[in-house]
Amino acid sequence: MTIELLKGSVDNHIHCCPHINQRSTNIFQVVEQAERLSMYGIGFMDNFSNTSGYASLVKKYKPSLKLKVFGGLIMEPPSGGVDYEIVKIAIKYGYNKFEGAKFISFPTHHTRYVAKQEKRSKNYIKHCFFVPKKKPTYKTLKILDLIAKKNIVLNTGHLSSEETLTLVRFAKIAGIKKILVPANNFDINTIYRLKRFNVKFEFSYFFISKATQMSLTHVDGEKHKIKGINEERLKNLIEKAEPKNVILSSDCGVSVLPKPYLGFLKFVKKIIKFGFSIKDINYMIKTNPKNLFNI
Repeated sequence: MTIELLKGSVDNHIHCCPHINQRSTNIFQVVEQAERLSMYGIGFMDNFSNTSGYASLVKKYKPSLKLKVFGGLIMEPPSGGVDYEIVKIAIKYGYNKFEGAKFISFPTHHTRYVAKQEKRSKNYIKHCFFVPKKKPTYKTLKILDLIAKKNIVLNTGHLSSEETLTLVRFAKIAGIKKILVPANNFDINTIYRLKRFNVKFEFSYFFISKATQMSLTHVDGEKHKIKGINEERLKNLIEKAEPKNVILSSDCGVSVLPKPYLGFLKFVKKIIKFGFSIKDINYMIKTNPKNLFNI
């Protein structure tokens, strides 16, 4: 039954080759696996580059492809950083004007919040992205305006609760309609506070997997662990966020984990065991991602 459930689903968070680090699969293998399962769509993510080019390449060489394939930009330093011109390029990057970035994400690992968790040096932390308490910088506000104008998805990246709330508040002021918040490490209070902004919350298999117990290379030559989440807390967070506001993803591709489609499948099985209904599951892996990414 679970494999059938993936028919028509979307995994919006897949990491694969080409990549600076070892990956379990490449972009064409991911597409073939998703096609075989009759999935509806997949989204490529990469901390080192804009992935809308990968998606465009797949569609160029597989013109009969029914699977929806999309990408976007994580504004990490290797991919250009938090920069207005880089975002402009990402939005247009593809074989035609309709194939640019479907999402723009603020940094994931190169944030002060994450760098402190990873016990980075003071000098490293100093140069990481952060959102000031009262208001985002002019540079950030300008990027928010562009995202709003192009009506694509804002992914808030890996920020603290308070930073995320500030960013989301100003994103709404800018007119951004589609916001995805990675919420694996938030508390219940933050979920409640964010719900009033009509955001979607992303929860990923990676954060309950063994990968969080291992030191992995993410954005440079050093290895660091990512803070995981226990299953009971994950269940509570999804319940409080409510399935109609939740998107599930694999966040797989790292070589120590199953291939993305298997990680996604394991995650869906786990969520079913939590007691969520098939209707709830369909919201979280079908309806919500399709609507958010407009695919």
